[in-house]
Amino acid sequence: MVAAGTCHPGPINFYLSDFWTSARYTGICQLNVPNPWVLLASNVTAMLPLLLIALVPFALAQKWCGKVYKPGEAVVPPEGQFPLPASTTTPQLALRCNPALIPFLPDDLQNPSASLIVVDALVRDTKVAGAESFIQPPSNDTQPQLCVSVSLDGKPLTTGTVPLGGSSTIPFSLSKISPRPEPYILSCTATLSSPKQTFTSIPANLTYLPTPPASVGSVTKLDLRSGGLLAKRGRGQESYEPVFPVGFYTNFGNYLEGNDTVLEEIKNQGLNVVHPIPPFDNLTAFNLMVDKMEELDLWLMYDMRWDYMNSTAVTEQVMSLRNRSNLLLYYTADEPDGLEDPHSAPAAAAALIKSLDPYRPSSLVLNCQDYFFTDYAAGTPILMQDTYPIGINATFSVKWKTPCTLIQGVCGCDNCVGGLVDIQNRMLDFSTRLEALGWERSKTVWTVPQGFGSTDCCVRTSNKYWSRTPTGAEFLAQIIIAVNGGARGSISWNDPTTPSIKAAASKFALALPELTPFLLSISPSLVGHWHIINYYRLDVGFWVSPEGKMLVMASNPNYFSTRIPLSELFTAASVNYTTSVKRRVVLDSGARIVGSYIVCDSVQSGIWIFG
Repeated sequence: MVAAGTCHPGPINFYLSDFWTSARYTGICQLNVPNPWVLLASNVTAMLPLLLIALVPFALAQKWCGKVYKPGEAVVPPEGQFPLPASTTTPQLALRCNPALIPFLPDDLQNPSASLIVVDALVRDTKVAGAESFIQPPSNDTQPQLCVSVSLDGKPLTTGTVPLGGSSTIPFSLSKISPRPEPYILSCTATLSSPKQTFTSIPANLTYLPTPPASVGSVTKLDLRSGGLLAKRGRGQESYEPVFPVGFYTNFGNYLEGNDTVLEEIKNQGLNVVHPIPPFDNLTAFNLMVDKMEELDLWLMYDMRWDYMNSTAVTEQVMSLRNRSNLLLYYTADEPDGLEDPHSAPAAAAALIKSLDPYRPSSLVLNCQDYFFTDYAAGTPILMQDTYPIGINATFSVKWKTPCTLIQGVCGCDNCVGGLVDIQNRMLDFSTRLEALGWERSKTVWTVPQGFGSTDCCVRTSNKYWSRTPTGAEFLAQIIIAVNGGARGSISWNDPTTPSIKAAASKFALALPELTPFLLSISPSLVGHWHIINYYRLDVGFWVSPEGKMLVMASNPNYFSTRIPLSELFTAASVNYTTSVKRRVVLDSGARIVGSYIVCDSVQSGIWIFG
């Protein structure tokens, strides 16, 4: 925990290797000096009182995710656990109403099929946000529908229907409203005819912005139909392209800096996003790197981890970068929950960025399994999880010689069991909490696969949490398990990494042209998505397109063989397939179809398209 400063290179520095608990934070820390003290910075004697005050928290207790982890420290259970929604004895209906895109722009007038409101009529047995008790329709009503009225700022906009327990899109005329910087307030009411009942959605924002000024070089929209991104590079590109980001946090110094060959290799591997890791001390080299990325059509994910709580620095960086034609999104806080940054800091940074550049979203990564999730997630539309379970001792810290429990210790993966199932669990945690908060459409989740281990160049020898680097098969399994659980982007920590991991990332990236029409469909009709984790934790996600084709992604998190019958998938998706249906392999990582089963040996994966 850094109570009085943020971490980035600078003149007042001290190494964090003695207490920092993540491989991501083994750099140098600089204190944020209040302005009145800056004048005294040259006077070491005058600075001593400030430095002593700043370092007091470290003498008292050092924590990660709210937990002490050093020997001999008093164990105090962490606060900030997410309150699970209360169970109910009567069925609950939670009506959701969201714009299909954030933001809408005047160029959407040329594509009326994008002017949609996404309506969900969730039936649950818990008190999620906006849930209201209701009486189930008669059993002979096999497809009950709700009649929906949509309003903007309290004025009628459009009407439509949504199936009970399902989702639908309702078109509206964008020409009826005017672009403006401030969002419109979107709300819906829905009526169930038998027995007659009326429900109201929790309010949402509909943003319809003016055409970007010439100083904004590209646009990135959030597509709330799929959780994906739609991006347009500069003014020369006519239409938006769905983007499923696949890439790495990538070392800048001694790797990307002055090395176009690395970028060319990344492009050839099929990766589409580069997330350079600051600091960017050589701004000339940084800008030349971004120039080369523009030339190669590689998207930039810009990282402000060291400066995101400094509004002046954030403003300067956004204003200097927003003219770039390949800037996809911004990145603010790196594991603020582990660091115990001020709870409101990520949301404040996201709001500032949005005021300066409302045409691109912001993102952050959360490291803790359950520590003030709501506070740190608020305000940021793209949430990343970095669960690193490979090669850890999940119960005892080999670094600190202390136990790892729900209330104490750091073992490299918070509240983990030490396997790929931890990624299943973390993705489920995120989706459960987002639905409980009513944020399941307005926020999207990305994954950060573990691409490092104790012997890699990016981890100091003092970090002993990970005994080995994932194999290529384990790396690919991390991605597929997360995507099945809802992830719509994958940015691994970190590059440079092993050849097998790079090959696995490339294998998935090169399959994106076939995956994207399912994962990020821009059809007005929503693509059906199902997710099955069977008794042995075999993880299978499947999507059915409006044309009746089915994408199947399977991954085995176990180190033993397991299988699942195809009929289980076909029944869940209500498709009239037989085991002889035409299919083709999209990605082969060992999993295979044998007779009527998907069979996966140890940590094997596979992707197929049926129909």
